[in-house]
Amino acid sequence: MNKRVYNKAFGKIVRTLGFLLVLASSVFIAVNLILENDTLPFIGTLIPFAEMINDIIATLPLIAEFAGLALIVGLIFIVWAIRRGVILRVLLTVLLLFVFIESTISGTTPFAPIVLASPAFLATVLPLVQGPIEMVTDISEYIVPGAAVAAPILLWAVFAYKKPGRFSIFMLRVGATLLFLAVAMFIVANLFVQSLLTVDIYQTIRVVLYILTYLLFVLGGVFGVLGFARK
Repeated sequence: MNKRVYNKAFGKIVRTLGFLLVLASSVFIAVNLILENDTLPFIGTLIPFAEMINDIIATLPLIAEFAGLALIVGLIFIVWAIRRGVILRVLLTVLLLFVFIESTISGTTPFAPIVLASPAFLATVLPLVQGPIEMVTDISEYIVPGAAVAAPILLWAVFAYKKPGRFSIFMLRVGATLLFLAVAMFIVANLFVQSLLTVDIYQTIRVVLYILTYLLFVLGGVFGVLGFARK
């Protein structure tokens, strides 16, 4: 059976828009992580570039407001564009949206160790879904961590089995692997071994994994946008 997925005109638009959203959001997240952790080893070479990009971002407040939502929507668009099977696409969509909505309600996200703003229009939507979301999260303290770990694993699966292979997808696949490790370290420290929260080397490794994740997402986004014409 031919499992290769080739996008036609509409699929190319959805795929490219997904890469563009992932690119914009990942640039914002990576820049903020670099500037907030400027004492990390070997990060000094990135700081001038981060400062320059941050000055540009400061003139575009919509990027800061929509970064979190753009990341989730961008990943969903890419998944729907490159994957054939419906079940995995729907499952990933639900997981990503669930983590995003829960993070918006709680004010923190396991997908990044920084505070991501949410669009103003969500203030009218959240009251409608907050009750059901809280009913789900009240079932067990492991619901949100489980969803946060499952999402990058399934993203990796989608990217790993994408045929034909693309460099942009490969970058997202490696990024999804690092995101899984970063989220796993976040969960272990917060739920199981809280003493790790005060271990500097542990927290440093976790932050570095997040930074590498979004730098790889930036690379994937750039090559994905440039590959608009490809099937």
